[in-house]
Amino acid sequence: MSAKTNAEVVFLDEIWKAGPAIQNTLLTVINEKIFRNGNREMHLPLKLLVAASNELPAKGEGLEALWDRFVIRIESRPIKLEKNFRAMLLDSHADFSGSTGILGHADFADNADFSDLKITAEEYAEWAEKICKIGVKEEVLDAISAIRKSLRAVNVDEAAERRNIYVSDRRWKNIVRLLRTSAFMQDREEVDICDLLPIYHCLWQEPEERDAIRNIVIRALFSPFADKLVEMKNALAEDIKYHRVRRNPEDGRDYEGEIENLSDGLTSLEKQLGENLFASADDKAEISAYLRDFYKELAFTRQDTMKLYEV
Repeated sequence: MSAKTNAEVVFLDEIWKAGPAIQNTLLTVINEKIFRNGNREMHLPLKLLVAASNELPAKGEGLEALWDRFVIRIESRPIKLEKNFRAMLLDSHADFSGSTGILGHADFADNADFSDLKITAEEYAEWAEKICKIGVKEEVLDAISAIRKSLRAVNVDEAAERRNIYVSDRRWKNIVRLLRTSAFMQDREEVDICDLLPIYHCLWQEPEERDAIRNIVIRALFSPFADKLVEMKNALAEDIKYHRVRRNPEDGRDYEGEIENLSDGLTSLEKQLGENLFASADDKAEISAYLRDFYKELAFTRQDTMKLYEV
């Protein structure tokens, strides 16, 4: 561990196989960036710590606090697309032979100069200061509250009871910091609703919870539109029930215009989410699947508006 005290970026492999002394030390390192070695206390220049493991932390061994410190959790799965699998098989990059990789770019030489890409300490400090000043929209806070509430009863398995997934206040605080960073990296002065999509990577405790939590996040993103549609359908049903016949579309509530605005809003948000730097192809596919049903409901509602003009 002492060999890494001067490092700004640290990678720890098989972290859960480390001994208790190292794991306890990491708690202070991650949270306070302080390394204690006997009576000595060292302030670390650590900016990023990445860990990997083939297993999750064992339950009942006091590892929950350390597990909680890792804000972003990514599960590495086997390659799904056949074309990507074949490209991996034919890629010579992993053989370090210096030939062309799967993307057609030459492998980097050992003496390659990346000095122009290096983030200086001054730049890092400047960015950190600017990130702290990024605002957070009220609609983002509303969505976080909705997600937080939904995590109390997550439907992971239809045959099992709903799970109450615990997320600490510290973790939520760090998530908002990530959201601010996302907005900053995409040249915005405020956190927008589209920044929320990738936070499901920060919320699961067990890998099988991931997809269910992503669905919760997606529903929260589109919740204002869903609420608007429900309110409009109820009002329309009332109008139809009392058969308030209209002579022309300008009489009464403009349902057609509201449906058009709702559709435009959905399309706009879907586009913003698709342009998010941190949205994966799987994320976009899940959003499209969710919106297919939404657009069907809009189409049915548009058809129902015609009943207002029946004589």
